[in-house]
Amino acid sequence: MFNWFRKWHDTGNGISRRVAEAEKAVSGSGARDVGRWEALADACAREREARGEYRALARISELLPEDFDRAFASGLAARRAHLIPEALDSFSRCLALDPESATAHSQYAKALDFAGDKDAALQHHRKALELSGGSAEAYYHLGVTHANNERNQEAMEAYRAAVEADPSFARAHGNLGVLLDRAGEFDHAVEEIRRAVELEPERAEWHLNLGALYGEHHQFDEAIEEFFLALECDPHNAEARFNLGVAYLDRGQCGQAVEELRRAVTTAPNNAIILRALADAHQKKGQYERAVRTLRDALRVAPDEACAHYELGCVLNKMDRVEEAITEFERTIALDPENGRAYYHLGVAFDKRGDPLPAREAYRRSEEILSKEEA
Repeated sequence: MFNWFRKWHDTGNGISRRVAEAEKAVSGSGARDVGRWEALADACAREREARGEYRALARISELLPEDFDRAFASGLAARRAHLIPEALDSFSRCLALDPESATAHSQYAKALDFAGDKDAALQHHRKALELSGGSAEAYYHLGVTHANNERNQEAMEAYRAAVEADPSFARAHGNLGVLLDRAGEFDHAVEEIRRAVELEPERAEWHLNLGALYGEHHQFDEAIEEFFLALECDPHNAEARFNLGVAYLDRGQCGQAVEELRRAVTTAPNNAIILRALADAHQKKGQYERAVRTLRDALRVAPDEACAHYELGCVLNKMDRVEEAITEFERTIALDPENGRAYYHLGVAFDKRGDPLPAREAYRRSEEILSKEEA
C-alpha cells in the first residue's frame, strides 16, 4: 500500500563498506570474474542499493550471454531500480533465448506497463497465460497491470483467478483485499488480507496492509495490534512505526503517538510525512514549540510542501506569533492558491494583528473557494 520509505546503511560517503570492498574486487583482472560480480550484486542487494545490484547482474549477463537465468535476474533488478528501458532490454533478451517462457512474457509485460505501453503489456500477459495454461503467477501479474491502470474490476477478476488456480498464493489474496476495500467491501477485504497473513505470517507487508485497513475504518485497537505484529516481523520498518504512531494519534493517545513517531523519525530522518505527523502529535499534546521545530525540519526536507506551511501557520497562530503565521499562510497560498482554509486562517491572523480590511478580504476569498468545493 505504501512506498514512502527506504533504509540506508551508509559509511558517510554514500557507499557502504561492504559494497566498496566488492567494487574493488571487480576492478582490473577481476572484471571478468563472474563470482566477484555475484558478490557485488549480493552486497548491493543487502544494502538496498538497487542500481548497483542491477549493474552487477547486467555485467554477469554480458559475461554469460547464453544464460537465460542471468538475463532474467538482471531484468528483475532493473525494474526494482526503476530502470525500465534496461528492464525491457533484459526481458527481451530472455524472450530471444526462450520464446516459450511464460515467466519472461509476464515480466516483459510488467516492464511494458511501466513504460506506458499498456496494449503491448496486455498482449504479453495473454501469451503468458496461454503458455502457462492459466497459472496463478500469470493471472497475478495480469492483475497488477490492470490495477496499475486503475482497471480495478479487471484486476480483481485476475486476482480471483490466481487464488482459484492456487489458493495458497498470498500476494494475490493480499492485493485482492486492497481492491475489495476500495470497492467498499470491507468485510471481504479483511477476509482476503487475513488469508495472506495466515499464509505468510512473517511478512510485515500483510500486517501493515491489514492494520491500515482497520485504521481507515476507525478500528484502532485492531490496527495497533497489526502494526505491532509488523514490527515483530521487521523491527526497523519505519512505515509500521509511522502507522502505529498515527493510529495512537487517531485514538487520542498523544503521548504514545509522540513516542512511536519519534522512533519512526530515527529510522527515516528525512521523511517529511513522518515529521508532519510528529508535529501534529506535539501540537495535540500542547507542545507548540516542539511542533514548530518539527514542522521547520519537515520544510527543510520539502520546502515547497504547502500543507507543512499551512500547519506551521496554524500552530504559530495559536501561539499568537502573528507575523510569522501570516508569512506561512501567504507561502501556503503562493504554493496552493485554492486553499480556502489557508485564506480563512490568514484572516484570523490579520484580525489578531488589528487589520480588519485584509482580514475581511481573506475571509471573502475563503468563502468563495470553500463554497465552490461544496457545490
